[in-house]
Amino acid sequence: MIDIQSMKHEKESLYLTISTVIGVTLWLIIVVGTVGIILIYGLIMAMGLWIAQQFFKAVIFGNAVRVTENQYPKINEIVKNNCTELGLVAIPDVFIVNGQGAVNAVAIKFLSKKYVLLFSDLVDLMLKRDEINELKMVIGHELAHHAAGHTNVGRNLLIGPAKFVPFLGPAYSRACELTADRIGHKLTEDGEASKRALISIASGSESLASDVNIEAFKNQEAEIPPFFGFLHEIFGTHPRMTKRIMEIEKIM
Repeated sequence: MIDIQSMKHEKESLYLTISTVIGVTLWLIIVVGTVGIILIYGLIMAMGLWIAQQFFKAVIFGNAVRVTENQYPKINEIVKNNCTELGLVAIPDVFIVNGQGAVNAVAIKFLSKKYVLLFSDLVDLMLKRDEINELKMVIGHELAHHAAGHTNVGRNLLIGPAKFVPFLGPAYSRACELTADRIGHKLTEDGEASKRALISIASGSESLASDVNIEAFKNQEAEIPPFFGFLHEIFGTHPRMTKRIMEIEKIM
Protein backbone atom coordinates (compact mmCIF):
# COMPACT_ATOMS: atom_id res chain seq x y z
CA MET A 1 0.00 0.00 0.00
CA ILE A 2 1.35 3.39 -0.95
CA ASP A 3 2.10 5.78 1.93
CA ILE A 4 0.32 8.90 0.71
CA GLN A 5 1.89 11.17 3.29
CA SER A 6 5.40 10.22 2.26
CA MET A 7 4.56 11.00 -1.35
CA LYS A 8 3.46 14.57 -0.71
CA HIS A 9 5.72 17.31 -1.99
CA GLU A 10 7.48 19.18 0.79
CA LYS A 11 6.00 22.51 -0.34
CA GLU A 12 2.41 21.21 -0.14
CA SER A 13 2.40 21.31 3.66
CA LEU A 14 3.89 24.81 3.64
CA TYR A 15 1.35 26.16 1.21
CA LEU A 16 -1.47 24.31 2.95
CA THR A 17 -0.51 25.92 6.25
CA ILE A 18 -0.34 29.38 4.67
CA SER A 19 -3.61 28.82 2.83
CA THR A 20 -5.29 27.56 6.00
CA VAL A 21 -4.21 30.61 8.00
CA ILE A 22 -5.36 32.99 5.26
CA GLY A 23 -8.58 31.06 4.70
CA VAL A 24 -9.54 30.94 8.36
CA THR A 25 -8.69 34.63 8.74
CA LEU A 26 -10.84 35.61 5.77
CA TRP A 27 -13.70 33.42 6.92
CA LEU A 28 -13.54 35.05 10.36
CA ILE A 29 -13.59 38.47 8.72
CA ILE A 30 -16.61 37.46 6.61
CA VAL A 31 -18.46 35.96 9.57
CA VAL A 32 -17.67 38.83 11.93
CA GLY A 33 -18.47 41.33 9.20
CA THR A 34 -21.76 39.62 8.45
CA VAL A 35 -22.69 39.51 12.12
CA GLY A 36 -21.71 43.17 12.38
CA ILE A 37 -23.87 44.09 9.42
CA ILE A 38 -26.79 42.13 10.90
CA LEU A 39 -26.34 43.87 14.25
CA ILE A 40 -26.15 47.29 12.62
CA TYR A 41 -29.22 46.49 10.51
CA GLY A 42 -31.02 45.29 13.63
CA LEU A 43 -30.14 48.46 15.52
CA ILE A 44 -31.33 50.62 12.63
CA MET A 45 -34.58 48.65 12.44
CA ALA A 46 -35.07 48.88 16.20
CA MET A 47 -34.44 52.62 16.15
CA GLY A 48 -36.82 53.02 13.21
CA LEU A 49 -39.55 51.06 15.03
CA TRP A 50 -38.99 53.08 18.20
CA ILE A 51 -39.30 56.36 16.30
CA ALA A 52 -42.40 55.08 14.48
CA GLN A 53 -43.94 54.13 17.83
CA GLN A 54 -43.27 57.57 19.29
CA PHE A 55 -44.91 59.27 16.29
CA PHE A 56 -47.80 56.79 16.51
CA LYS A 57 -48.28 57.57 20.21
CA ALA A 58 -48.11 61.30 19.52
CA VAL A 59 -51.02 60.91 17.09
CA ILE A 60 -53.14 58.21 18.69
CA PHE A 61 -53.03 59.37 22.31
CA GLY A 62 -54.00 62.88 21.26
CA ASN A 63 -56.65 62.06 18.68
CA ALA A 64 -58.32 58.80 19.74
CA VAL A 65 -60.00 57.55 22.91
CA ARG A 66 -58.26 54.79 24.88
CA VAL A 67 -60.43 52.01 26.29
CA THR A 68 -59.89 51.58 30.04
CA GLU A 69 -61.84 50.61 33.16
CA ASN A 70 -62.99 54.21 33.38
CA GLN A 71 -63.49 54.73 29.65
CA TYR A 72 -65.97 52.49 27.81
CA PRO A 73 -65.95 49.82 30.56
CA LYS A 74 -68.19 47.48 28.53
CA ILE A 75 -65.59 47.26 25.75
CA ASN A 76 -62.78 47.12 28.28
CA GLU A 77 -64.39 44.08 29.89
CA ILE A 78 -64.53 42.30 26.53
CA VAL A 79 -60.85 43.07 25.94
CA LYS A 80 -59.79 41.83 29.38
CA ASN A 81 -61.80 38.62 29.15
CA ASN A 82 -60.48 37.87 25.67
CA CYS A 83 -56.90 38.51 26.77
CA THR A 84 -57.34 36.12 29.69
CA GLU A 85 -58.65 33.41 27.35
CA LEU A 86 -55.77 34.00 24.93
CA GLY A 87 -53.07 34.05 27.60
CA LEU A 88 -52.07 37.62 26.79
CA VAL A 89 -50.46 38.82 30.02
CA ALA A 90 -49.69 42.27 28.64
CA ILE A 91 -53.06 43.64 27.56
CA PRO A 92 -52.74 45.67 24.34
CA ASP A 93 -53.80 49.31 24.39
CA VAL A 94 -57.17 49.51 22.67
CA PHE A 95 -58.34 52.76 21.09
CA ILE A 96 -61.55 53.92 19.48
CA VAL A 97 -60.57 55.98 16.44
CA ASN A 98 -62.69 58.04 14.07
CA GLY A 99 -63.38 55.69 11.20
CA GLN A 100 -64.51 58.48 8.86
CA GLY A 101 -66.88 56.01 7.24
CA ALA A 102 -64.55 53.00 7.26
CA VAL A 103 -65.73 49.88 9.08
CA ASN A 104 -62.58 48.15 10.25
CA ALA A 105 -60.25 47.20 13.09
CA VAL A 106 -56.46 46.85 13.15
CA ALA A 107 -53.82 45.11 15.27
CA ILE A 108 -50.45 46.89 15.45
CA LYS A 109 -47.19 46.17 17.24
CA PHE A 110 -44.08 48.31 17.65
CA LEU A 111 -41.18 46.45 19.28
CA SER A 112 -42.80 45.14 22.50
CA LYS A 113 -45.91 47.36 22.64
CA LYS A 114 -49.20 46.08 21.23
CA TYR A 115 -52.22 48.09 20.08
CA VAL A 116 -55.71 47.43 18.73
CA LEU A 117 -57.57 50.17 16.88
CA LEU A 118 -61.36 49.88 16.63
CA PHE A 119 -62.90 52.21 14.08
CA SER A 120 -65.85 54.11 15.52
CA ASP A 121 -68.19 53.20 12.65
CA LEU A 122 -67.61 49.50 13.29
CA VAL A 123 -68.28 49.89 17.03
CA ASP A 124 -71.47 51.87 16.33
CA LEU A 125 -72.61 49.29 13.82
CA MET A 126 -72.59 46.61 16.50
CA LEU A 127 -73.36 48.41 19.75
CA LYS A 128 -76.37 50.31 18.40
CA ARG A 129 -77.89 46.92 17.58
CA ASP A 130 -76.77 45.56 20.96
CA GLU A 131 -74.82 42.82 19.20
CA ILE A 132 -72.16 42.32 21.86
CA ASN A 133 -71.06 38.95 20.49
CA GLU A 134 -70.35 40.47 17.09
CA LEU A 135 -68.10 43.02 18.78
CA LYS A 136 -66.47 40.20 20.78
CA MET A 137 -65.71 38.45 17.50
CA VAL A 138 -64.04 41.51 16.01
CA ILE A 139 -62.04 42.36 19.13
CA GLY A 140 -61.10 38.69 19.53
CA HIS A 141 -59.96 38.57 15.91
CA GLU A 142 -57.58 41.51 16.41
CA LEU A 143 -56.26 40.26 19.75
CA ALA A 144 -55.73 36.87 18.09
CA HIS A 145 -53.22 38.45 15.71
CA HIS A 146 -51.14 39.40 18.75
CA ALA A 147 -51.65 36.09 20.56
CA ALA A 148 -50.79 34.01 17.47
CA GLY A 149 -47.59 35.98 16.82
CA HIS A 150 -48.75 37.52 13.54
CA THR A 151 -47.55 40.95 14.68
CA ASN A 152 -44.27 39.66 16.14
CA VAL A 153 -41.49 41.91 14.85
CA GLY A 154 -38.77 39.25 15.04
CA ARG A 155 -40.83 36.69 13.17
CA ASN A 156 -41.80 39.16 10.46
CA LEU A 157 -38.18 40.23 9.99
CA LEU A 158 -37.12 36.58 9.78
CA ILE A 159 -39.64 35.68 7.09
CA GLY A 160 -39.34 39.02 5.31
CA PRO A 161 -37.12 37.73 2.46
CA ALA A 162 -39.63 34.93 1.74
CA LYS A 163 -42.15 37.58 0.76
CA PHE A 164 -40.20 38.05 -2.45
CA VAL A 165 -41.37 34.58 -3.48
CA PRO A 166 -44.35 35.23 -5.77
CA PHE A 167 -47.72 34.88 -4.01
CA LEU A 168 -46.21 33.44 -0.80
CA GLY A 169 -46.57 36.63 1.25
CA PRO A 170 -50.28 37.14 0.46
CA ALA A 171 -50.94 33.42 1.01
CA TYR A 172 -49.39 33.61 4.48
CA SER A 173 -51.37 36.77 5.26
CA ARG A 174 -54.64 35.12 4.19
CA ALA A 175 -53.90 32.11 6.38
CA CYS A 176 -53.25 34.42 9.35
CA GLU A 177 -56.62 36.09 8.82
CA LEU A 178 -58.38 32.73 8.83
CA THR A 179 -56.56 31.78 12.03
CA ALA A 180 -57.67 35.03 13.65
CA ASP A 181 -61.26 34.36 12.50
CA ARG A 182 -61.17 30.92 14.11
CA ILE A 183 -59.89 32.33 17.39
CA GLY A 184 -62.40 35.20 17.34
CA HIS A 185 -65.20 32.71 16.78
CA LYS A 186 -63.92 30.46 19.59
CA LEU A 187 -63.98 33.41 21.98
CA THR A 188 -67.64 34.13 21.20
CA GLU A 189 -68.84 30.51 20.88
CA ASP A 190 -71.61 32.02 18.76
CA GLY A 191 -71.41 30.94 15.14
CA GLU A 192 -74.23 33.15 13.90
CA ALA A 193 -72.76 36.24 15.57
CA SER A 194 -69.30 35.44 14.20
CA LYS A 195 -70.65 35.22 10.67
CA ARG A 196 -72.83 38.29 11.02
CA ALA A 197 -69.85 40.26 12.31
CA LEU A 198 -67.92 39.54 9.12
CA ILE A 199 -70.89 40.31 6.89
CA SER A 200 -71.50 43.54 8.81
CA ILE A 201 -67.95 44.58 8.00
CA ALA A 202 -68.57 43.69 4.35
CA SER A 203 -71.78 45.74 4.04
CA GLY A 204 -71.05 48.48 6.56
CA SER A 205 -74.79 49.10 6.92
CA GLU A 206 -76.21 49.48 10.41
CA SER A 207 -79.83 49.49 9.25
CA LEU A 208 -79.44 46.33 7.17
CA ALA A 209 -77.05 44.33 9.37
CA SER A 210 -79.75 42.66 11.47
CA ASP A 211 -81.69 41.53 8.39
CA VAL A 212 -78.81 39.87 6.57
CA ASN A 213 -79.42 36.44 5.04
CA ILE A 214 -76.23 34.53 5.74
CA GLU A 215 -77.00 31.71 3.31
CA ALA A 216 -77.73 34.14 0.48
CA PHE A 217 -74.48 35.98 1.13
CA LYS A 218 -72.51 32.72 1.25
CA ASN A 219 -74.06 31.60 -2.03
CA GLN A 220 -72.63 34.66 -3.78
CA GLU A 221 -69.33 32.77 -3.87
CA ALA A 222 -70.79 30.49 -6.55
CA GLU A 223 -71.36 33.50 -8.81
CA ILE A 224 -67.68 34.48 -8.85
CA PRO A 225 -65.94 33.66 -12.19
CA PRO A 226 -63.48 30.89 -11.23
CA PHE A 227 -60.40 32.21 -13.07
CA PHE A 228 -60.80 35.84 -12.03
CA GLY A 229 -61.76 34.76 -8.54
CA PHE A 230 -58.51 32.81 -8.40
CA LEU A 231 -56.53 35.84 -9.60
CA HIS A 232 -58.22 38.06 -7.05
CA GLU A 233 -57.44 35.58 -4.31
CA ILE A 234 -53.74 34.95 -4.96
CA PHE A 235 -52.95 38.67 -4.88
CA GLY A 236 -55.14 39.44 -1.85
CA THR A 237 -53.87 39.74 1.72
CA HIS A 238 -57.35 38.87 3.03
CA PRO A 239 -59.62 36.02 1.92
CA ARG A 240 -62.98 36.95 0.43
CA MET A 241 -65.67 37.42 3.06
CA THR A 242 -67.74 34.68 1.46
CA LYS A 243 -64.86 32.23 1.99
CA ARG A 244 -64.29 33.45 5.53
CA ILE A 245 -67.91 32.65 6.35
CA MET A 246 -67.47 29.15 4.91
CA GLU A 247 -64.30 28.61 6.94
CA ILE A 248 -66.09 29.49 10.16
CA GLU A 249 -68.86 27.01 9.31
CA LYS A 250 -66.24 24.27 9.01
CA ILE A 251 -65.41 24.54 12.70
CA MET A 252 -68.92 25.14 14.05
